[in-house]
Amino acid sequence: MSELKKFISDIGVTFFASAVSMLLGFPLSILIGRYLGAGDLGLYRMVNTIFGILILFGTVGLPAAAIKYVAEFSGNRRKQEEFISSSIINSLVLGILALSLMYLSAGFLADFFNMPGLDDLLKILAFSLPFAILNSVLFGLLTGFREMKKQAAVTIANGIFLLLGTFLLFFRYEVKGTVAAIVISSFITTITLLYVHKWGKLSPANYLATSRELFSFGSKTFISNAINIVNYQADVLMIGYFLSATDVGVYSVAVILGKILWMLPDTIQKITYPMISEYYAKGKKKEIEMLVDKCMKYSYLFLIFSSTFLVFFGKEILTLIYGNEFGKAYFPLIILLIGILFYGTTKSIGSIFAGIGKVQLVYRIPLVSAIINIILNALLIPVYGIAGAAFATSFSLIISMGLMIHYMKMLLGISFDTQWYFGIFGISSLLSIIYLMSSSNLLLGLISMILQAVIFFKYYIHSEDKQKIVLFCKQTL
Repeated sequence: MSELKKFISDIGVTFFASAVSMLLGFPLSILIGRYLGAGDLGLYRMVNTIFGILILFGTVGLPAAAIKYVAEFSGNRRKQEEFISSSIINSLVLGILALSLMYLSAGFLADFFNMPGLDDLLKILAFSLPFAILNSVLFGLLTGFREMKKQAAVTIANGIFLLLGTFLLFFRYEVKGTVAAIVISSFITTITLLYVHKWGKLSPANYLATSRELFSFGSKTFISNAINIVNYQADVLMIGYFLSATDVGVYSVAVILGKILWMLPDTIQKITYPMISEYYAKGKKKEIEMLVDKCMKYSYLFLIFSSTFLVFFGKEILTLIYGNEFGKAYFPLIILLIGILFYGTTKSIGSIFAGIGKVQLVYRIPLVSAIINIILNALLIPVYGIAGAAFATSFSLIISMGLMIHYMKMLLGISFDTQWYFGIFGISSLLSIIYLMSSSNLLLGLISMILQAVIFFKYYIHSEDKQKIVLFCKQTL
């Protein structure tokens, strides 16, 4: 299989798995929001936010390190086995430590956020941490080997396990049942991942040396990921501190709907990270530039088309799915979409600095953004509520995007077709303004979406790319 065909195939498979997983997980927030209300949805969101932060700290960057070294030593099976063994052993130790920390700190966190219900939920969820941390490393190993079909199958299976567990437990145990389902699905996913992996011989040889390499690289990406968590979750945590669980619930719906748009860039990034690492190691800078150009442009097309769709129909979607109580999430959603659009464009190649060995930028760029995010959230949430949180987050994401583009130009000499990007943005902005000024006429919104799609396809997709896509589809079918 050619490199292009493999690349497109990997993206297609991973995107399909992400889409199915998202669709399987989406009913969870609807179930809680519809049957229990914004308060309980906010409580569930807070639990998941704290859980995600502890997984991040628990892995200490091991998944990213595992991807890098498995891809880097693609021609050296012995070295791969050493890194695989060390990654698994270390993830098990870290998982047990994370479980202890979360269980013991549950009461303190419940008091800090003034949400008594957090205590029991965090203690239940703590038991999934050893499995969740091991799973993140095992998924990373599959990515490093570019076994995207296996990764996709397990991702979908995990979504099915979680959905079935939730429906079995929710109507009797409510939010506690949903949290317990996460523990059960994490355990089953671990068993599944261990089954599908075909490592051959595991080698604990050179454990200390390989562990030092893993943690040396992983700790640097960990700092970046920790700062990114601040960018992604500071708004939710600070709304929880300044406002109420109900406000968290309403805002979380806007976040959930908006960040669905990152599904494609996140998918692409899983493929581009090992590719950039391999290209850079072999001195293929031109290939990196071409990869960046294509990934960013098509991520941007997808994101701006999807963002416009949510501007046109987002309010109806929110009230239809979650109920009238969540209609007030529409305005924060519109504000968030601006940051989601611009940052999401660079997200598809978000691991480029790690891939070329400039690990210090991996955490310095998000650090600047995170500081701005925290300051703005602290200033704006008490005054403007959830709309202030949306503005703070969106602005900080745009700062991250700007810094990434600056350093890609400086370090790799990558040029960007700014006229192409501004042209698309101008068309979508004009259509959105006309729609909003027309009292949100849904028919006009539908016509505008069709017009936008025609213009994008005719004028903003290169003819050679159209030919390659058509050729690939014919070969695949």
